[in-house]
Amino acid sequence: GIELVGEPGEYQPKRVNALARDFGIRICSICGMHPGPNPDDLRALCHADANERQKAVDYVMRCIDLAKEVGARSVLVVPSLVGQPGFFASREKDTMMAVESIGRAGEYARKQQIYLTIEPINRYEVGLVNSIYEALDMAWRIENDFVKIMGDTFHMQIEEGDGIANAIRRAGGDWLYHLHAADNTREAPGRGTMDWKEILRALYDIEYTGVISLEPLPKGSSPYDARKGNIPAEKLDAELKFALGHLRQQQLRVLPYAGE
Repeated sequence: GIELVGEPGEYQPKRVNALARDFGIRICSICGMHPGPNPDDLRALCHADANERQKAVDYVMRCIDLAKEVGARSVLVVPSLVGQPGFFASREKDTMMAVESIGRAGEYARKQQIYLTIEPINRYEVGLVNSIYEALDMAWRIENDFVKIMGDTFHMQIEEGDGIANAIRRAGGDWLYHLHAADNTREAPGRGTMDWKEILRALYDIEYTGVISLEPLPKGSSPYDARKGNIPAEKLDAELKFALGHLRQQQLRVLPYAGE
């Protein structure tokens, strides 16, 4: 399957569904983009201004609608703004605003039977929710069965002091709903030094049933290049093929131990 960039206005759902059917794939998730592509489109769920927060909630709701239309299971949300590692007011107040905003969006998600997954991002890129524990704490505060958390191995190797595998086990299968996979260099799994056998074994240990979504960036690229479509498709294809091959190889090494 594939994950769609969270820009609902750029898709024709009927066309997306037809292409997915033709190629035998499914749409797994919608990746919320915080902020949007335009300077005035912040999508800041933790903003101090109520009008800005409402705009962000409205955006998440549009992503939920898109997910529903294309058969995706979840929408990824970032409580603060990627690339802006500060606060609108303070950590405490921004957290309160994010909990309130995601809580309201979560009620709509529940009605649509779509999951919201809170993504922790490293401290150098965002102000709020850097670790798995902080994502769990926010989800616990919201108290909605349709608000879960996700992980991103690139960010986790920066923030999780006791390692990615232990963080996965700490989150557990009831809360971890989605996982972005990239190596420590942010390239494809297998290009760097991460122990993917150990990561996959941790997923087996918690009986993970969610999606592993590949998010590799070829050497010399940045996430901002990817968002602008500035990375040649053939480079991305090569990284994805390499990543799939490596993960399948590591999975075969894990399977004899699964369930121990």
